[in-house]
Amino acid sequence: MMKKTIVIVALLFVMLAISPPQNANALQAGDHISATWAPWNYGASGGEFAVSYYGSTGTLFTTFCVEPNEFFTPGEELVVQSVGTSIMYNGTGSEIALNPLVAYLYHEFAHNTWNEKGYFNYDDLTARKNDDALLQSAIWLLQDGGQDVNNKFIKYARKYSEIDGWTGTGDVVVLNLFSPDGGVRQDQLALVPEPTTLMLLGVGLVGVGVFRRKTK
Repeated sequence: MMKKTIVIVALLFVMLAISPPQNANALQAGDHISATWAPWNYGASGGEFAVSYYGSTGTLFTTFCVEPNEFFTPGEELVVQSVGTSIMYNGTGSEIALNPLVAYLYHEFAHNTWNEKGYFNYDDLTARKNDDALLQSAIWLLQDGGQDVNNKFIKYARKYSEIDGWTGTGDVVVLNLFSPDGGVRQDQLALVPEPTTLMLLGVGLVGVGVFRRKTK
């Protein structure tokens, strides 16, 4: 009975670890991906974009652009050149840092924080497209040093990042993207896997391994 309990608990840890929040991802340099408009956002000038491994139809997470003057074609093959907190600004090769307020906004969006607060409409797709446009605008403005006192997401970032004690970029990273032939493409935001998720996976696999050794 004890052996069965151990393996069940271990398997639960594994299941929890491989079912992280929908935006947590483990993309690495060299991965080939594509980004297309989220269905409700088709034809928009920016995100929300759905990211998939190139050639796959499964969405890994959704994201927004961080550069106002760099582009890509939705659906084209993209190569992750690097993953970090710097932006390859407008194809010049000179890097700029990810703005902490931009990171904060994407963190809040990706963790569905606004669903609880009613600040971002995740359910009504027409309203979501409007919120997508406002959020994308806020990201571009903040990253490029612009302002819009009427943009609710800029107001939110300035107010609540301080209340939450947000510093740096947290669990948010930038995917520096290129075409397969080396052409620069629009960089995108992503989350890194949470350390607790990786820990749960390790604990679960160790538990399964221990149980298998004892039953041989």
